[in-house]
Amino acid sequence: MILLLIKKEILGKEVVDISGIVIGKVDDVEVNFETQTLEGIMVSKGGLFGGFGGSSSGTLVPYDVIKVIGDKVLLTRDIPEI
Repeated sequence: MILLLIKKEILGKEVVDISGIVIGKVDDVEVNFETQTLEGIMVSKGGLFGGFGGSSSGTLVPYDVIKVIGDKVLLTRDIPEI
C-alpha cells in the first residue's frame, strides 16, 4: 500500500541529471512487491512532446542512481540513452 502511495507522489516529476539539466519526467515506477522496495523509475524523454512518437517504455533509472526525490528527482550521475 505504501509503495502505491509513493508511486502516486513520484509520477510526472521532472528528472534532473548531475549537470542540472532536465532529462525527462517520471513515467512509471518499478517496485518489488515481495521485498517492498523501490527498484527504479522509468523516465520518458523531456520536452514539450516527450513521449509522443517515441518509445513508450522510456529508460529505467536504477534506484541507486537517485540522489533525492523532492519537487524534482535528482540523479547522482548522467544516464545515457534518454
